[in-house]
Order: sequence, then C-alpha cells, then structure tokens
Amino acid sequence: MYYVGIDIAKKFNVCFIVDDKDKVVKKSFKFNNDEKGFKNFFNLLSSIDNNISNFAIGMEATGLLFENLYLYLKNKGYNVILLNPYQTSKFREMDTMKKVKNDNIDAIMIASLIKSGRYSKAYVSKEVYASLRALHRHREVLQDELKKHKRRVSSLLAVVFPEMEQVIKDPFNVTGLALLEKYPTAMHYRYASPQRILKLFRNIKGNNFNIEKAQKLLDLAKSSVYSGNAYDERAYVIQSHIRVIRLLNEEIKSIDNQMLKLFNQTPSLSKEEEDEVIDIIDNLRTIPGISDKTLFTIMGECGNLDRFKNINAFIGYLGLYPTLEQSGNNTKYGKLAKRGSKLAKKALYQAAVAAIRHNNEMKKLYCDKTSQGKAKKEALVIVARKLAGIVLSIYKHNMPYNPNRVFNQNGA
Repeated sequence: MYYVGIDIAKKFNVCFIVDDKDKVVKKSFKFNNDEKGFKNFFNLLSSIDNNISNFAIGMEATGLLFENLYLYLKNKGYNVILLNPYQTSKFREMDTMKKVKNDNIDAIMIASLIKSGRYSKAYVSKEVYASLRALHRHREVLQDELKKHKRRVSSLLAVVFPEMEQVIKDPFNVTGLALLEKYPTAMHYRYASPQRILKLFRNIKGNNFNIEKAQKLLDLAKSSVYSGNAYDERAYVIQSHIRVIRLLNEEIKSIDNQMLKLFNQTPSLSKEEEDEVIDIIDNLRTIPGISDKTLFTIMGECGNLDRFKNINAFIGYLGLYPTLEQSGNNTKYGKLAKRGSKLAKKALYQAAVAAIRHNNEMKKLYCDKTSQGKAKKEALVIVARKLAGIVLSIYKHNMPYNPNRVFNQNGA
C-alpha cells in the first residue's frame, strides 16, 4: 500500500509518497496546477503501481484550491482523502513538537496522517450544495462591501446634514436614496420646495412621504449647522457612494434570485428523488423564524444534512457549543468555539433572534432560560441550538414543523 501526501498551493503542489513499511517511495515531487502537471503526477503514480487501489491519497481542504486535483484523481478512480487543515496542523505539532510549516513538511505529515489511520474525512459538497455555498459566500462579500459604503455616507451626513435623521430614519431605503441623489447636503435644499421634493417620490410604490415631511426637511436644511464647507465635493462623494450602493443592492437581489432558483430545483435527480427533496425544502420552510436565506446558508455551508448521525454531530460541525476548561472539581464554560462553520453559525444565531419574535415556543424557551439566570446571548445560543436540532430532524424525517414533537410541556 502506498500513502501519498499532497500539499496544495496556488501554482504548484508538492507530494510525498511512503509505503506501508515506512519506506520513502518518492520525496518532494513538485507538479504544476495545470493539465500537464496533473498528467505528470498521474504518470508518476502509474510508474509506481498500475493498480489504483494500492494508493491512498491525502490532501487538505484548503479553500477551493484542492478542488480541481481532487476531482481529477477521483475521476481516475483513486481513493482520495480530504482532510481538515485543523487535523493536519495538530498532527504536525504532535509529531514535530514544533510549529514548523513548509510545503515538504506538510506533504510528509499528510502522508503520515493517512498512514496512521487517525483521521476523519472532510466533506465534499455535491454540486447543488457547492453552488449554494459559492453564491452565498459571494453575497456575504457584497454585503460587507455594502456596509462599508453605508458607513462612509453616514459619516459624511453627520457633517453635511446631521438633522436629516429627524425626518429620514433610514437614509438607505428607497426614500432616503432618492433624496440623497437629488439633495446630498443641506446646502442643496436652497432652491428646493416641498412640491419639488414630493415629485421625487411619484413613481415609488408604498411611499408615505407627504408635504408636512417635505416642509420639515426644508426647515431643518435652512437651519442646519453645516457650514457649507466643500459642499459640492462632498456631494459628489455621497452621490458616488449611492451609485455603488444601488449597484450592490441590485447584485445582491440578483444573487438571491439565483439562489432561490437553485434552491427550488434539484438537478441530476430522478423524479422520485426530486419530489422528496422538494418536500424536504417545503417542510423546512414551515419553521417559524427560519427564512430561505437561513436555509441557503445552512445547506450551502453544511451540504447534505443526512451525513450527520445525530444532533451532537451537527452542533459540533456548526461550532454551536461553548469552550470548556476543566481542572479537578472546577469546570468553566467560555465563549462559543471558534471552530465550525462561521457563516452557518451566524445564520442560526440571527434566526434565533427572529424566532423569539415569531415563534411562541422559541420565545418561551428564551424567556425560561433568561429567568434561570442565563445571559441574553447565552439564551439565544440555546435557541439557535434548538433550531439546529429542528432543522436536522425535519430534514431527516421529512415532516413539517410541529411544536408538539420538539417541545415537551415544560418547553425544553
């Protein structure tokens, strides 16, 4: 048996091969991340042994860099073991007793870990889940960028028209953006009238901006503390940010539509399998407080939930548990574990906040825990864990949400 460790990098990979008798078969073989490099690596394996079943190949799930080589080798029929980088890091520290890291050492450590058998495989999402993950992670990047632009506009508004918030609570809703595009600073209201302001909102559905608000806005602009310093330049900056904000809003909306389209279809499934998956999704949507966006995140980040044997395995993967320090008779619980899926953990926590508003059972659970002395955030984590359990149960049993099945009379 041959054990192959591959250290993945952007432009090239490094492999190390050892047999079951600890004999080094190939030391530090470097090959490029392209078709020629992959073929060179395949030829190397073939030259060692033509029987692909005699190889166990390990690599780390490092970002997305592993994907092409992983799929290439899987399509060739090799047994490819994907490892969590956390496992290999701890194994390397234990083996070398040092925090030493380079391409050669990593390849050796991966081969050694595979040979030892003391590893657990990382999960590789199927195409539909990988697609959801890619879209959702891109959405998170755009959301972060959107927040940056909003913060910069808010900082400028605190100077050029700080009184505006007395009339417009959210300058980034439809009404606020329309006003800022036309009147970015208090100085720009000099030649405005209530009627001119109202014309901005004629084509905006659901708008409740009236003549009284327009007049108050004008009065505040005239008495504003803004000196008018660099008002044209600052107006240009605000309007530039608004153009970007509108573009980001459109992109985020487009991604949401794409995820919803993907979420409501099940490619490459038989009719029977497709009907079952659609039922599962519809049943998951019956959980009060759980939105489609939350489901996008959970299924994109966690993949097929059937792979989790029980709720403890699911909670462990999510990282929805406190750190524990125990010494003698002393037990101390700390903050939430840093491990796990950060985005899925965040989504469930936000769902917990929504659930205690829209789900009576979750609200009671939250209130019970806070009345027992739990901090508000701690109680929300408990609600998030409960939601995770409900999601997993509905996914596995394909039944709609029923509070009587998940809560006993005490609301536990």
